[in-house]
Amino acid sequence: MYNKMLEPLLLNDPQKTISSFGIRIRKALYPVFRFIIPKTLGRRLVLVSRGKYRRDEPLIFVSTHEFREDAEAAYMAAGMPVYLLNGSVSIVMNSFDGFTNWLAGMILVDRTSRDSRRAAKEKMIYAIEKGASIVIYPEGTWNKSPNQLISGLFPGVYAVARATGAKVVAMAHQRENDIIYSKVGEAFDVSGMSETEAMETIKEEMATLKYELIEEFGKCSRTDLPEGPDAALFWKNHVEALMAEVPLYDYELEKHTKYIDKDVTLPRDAFGFYKKMKPNRGNAFLFRGMEDWWK
Repeated sequence: MYNKMLEPLLLNDPQKTISSFGIRIRKALYPVFRFIIPKTLGRRLVLVSRGKYRRDEPLIFVSTHEFREDAEAAYMAAGMPVYLLNGSVSIVMNSFDGFTNWLAGMILVDRTSRDSRRAAKEKMIYAIEKGASIVIYPEGTWNKSPNQLISGLFPGVYAVARATGAKVVAMAHQRENDIIYSKVGEAFDVSGMSETEAMETIKEEMATLKYELIEEFGKCSRTDLPEGPDAALFWKNHVEALMAEVPLYDYELEKHTKYIDKDVTLPRDAFGFYKKMKPNRGNAFLFRGMEDWWK
């Protein structure tokens, strides 16, 4: 299927994609989706805790992002109507999920287009000024790291918060078998912080919630995990299985939309020199296991 009726969502003019009437409709539909989602998701949603925040003012929810159902988990965990920032254009335009996402409340962004990314920020500001709350996934793409609780965060959330004065609320999700656990923090104000301080605070809030979920509900112990090359293969298979759950998953797009901190040197950059080296008896030891560092 192709959702031609959703093409206007890709327009860059906020006033042509978001309206006060549309926001009122999504607020009216929220109880309907609250009823439908748990019955159709296929996994049980468990809200572990939710911090204090006012539900009569627009908020910016920042959510972890790492499996198929985290959009539904965020929508339910917020406990109030929200517009979700959605960067999966191919899925939105070519599946029934796109229609239901639009009906629930969505800001669509083409992550391959600089103009669309800039417009998405303007749309979020416009939506908040019209009274809507939003959910952002500041990691930009699924966190596929085997050891980072939270990967790098795009600073757009800070720009939106500064422009609107809306408070930020962190949330995290943990999927264990057929149960998705969620924790939501308390609202905090970043408008008086520098960008660096604000993004560090947001990342810390998200990471803390994620760690607490893993600590309480994680089913895997260190003794269950393989070591050495088998560990890398184990994680690779795990991530590929998660991606395979999503029809129309755009592997190439997701590979190039992760936030890269210019101040952080990646292993593939630090050890990339060896690709230019010619192996000999004197330097052979440098090549042991190096192929894993620059992938």
